[in-house]
Amino acid sequence: MRLFLGSFATVPSYHQIRYTMQPYFEGKWVEPRNLHLTWLFLGERASADPIIEALEPLKQIQREPLTLQGFGTFGKPKPKVFFLKTPSQHALPLYHHIIELLGEKPSKPFHPHITLTRIKCFHSFGFKQLNHPWMHQPLGTVEPTIRLIESHLTPSGPIYIPLAEF
Repeated sequence: MRLFLGSFATVPSYHQIRYTMQPYFEGKWVEPRNLHLTWLFLGERASADPIIEALEPLKQIQREPLTLQGFGTFGKPKPKVFFLKTPSQHALPLYHHIIELLGEKPSKPFHPHITLTRIKCFHSFGFKQLNHPWMHQPLGTVEPTIRLIESHLTPSGPIYIPLAEF
């Protein structure tokens, strides 16, 4: 089974963001129900049980929702991913605790974000100069619950099945 640890996000202005960004790039937009922060991609695993057992202590940690504010891109010279940012200083301590509990060695640095689009065709960097009032306000939240999620990739997009909550 293909697994990751994630927290789902709510972005009330999602459709407004999507409409505003249309002139700058085209791509595959994430379905609103699938918006999430990936704490750790675990890949193919034979069983979820060892992960669930190792992460049991997370249930004792009090957490607040994370605020989403600001945009960013991954990929140079042309961006491949357009995302919403969340302040890393709030997410990093929890991320390091997850890594410690699982004994995992992450292959990439952790940059907490919510992917909005996988960019297929890039037209302009002009979106970086946009100055809509709503862009300077919180754009959404990441729920405090961390879930172990099974991911099934399909031609129409991924299907996420939560297996456990922490």
